[in-house]
Amino acid sequence: MSEIVYYTPERIDTNNSGEILREMEAFLDEAIAEGDDGIYYAVDMTDTGYLSSAGLRSLTQMQKRLRAARGTFVLRNVSESVRDLLDVTGLSGYLPIEE
Repeated sequence: MSEIVYYTPERIDTNNSGEILREMEAFLDEAIAEGDDGIYYAVDMTDTGYLSSAGLRSLTQMQKRLRAARGTFVLRNVSESVRDLLDVTGLSGYLPIEE
């Protein structure tokens, strides 16, 4: 099993969510091309204090891709404000948070 860790910036919003999604997908595509089975993809949100709806969309798209690739997708080091947003939107059950 290979582990990919992607570190997010301080803000994930309309201005950068597309670029962040492309970067996350590039790491996943590389692991798939190498034939890695059982990919564990952790998004480390240590520095992220703001997450917009565009950022939520990018994260849910990655979760969907990982499920299709039979991998595991988790959020790591989620701030209280981001966790509250995930709870309010109902996505905390869909986007697993690593404790």
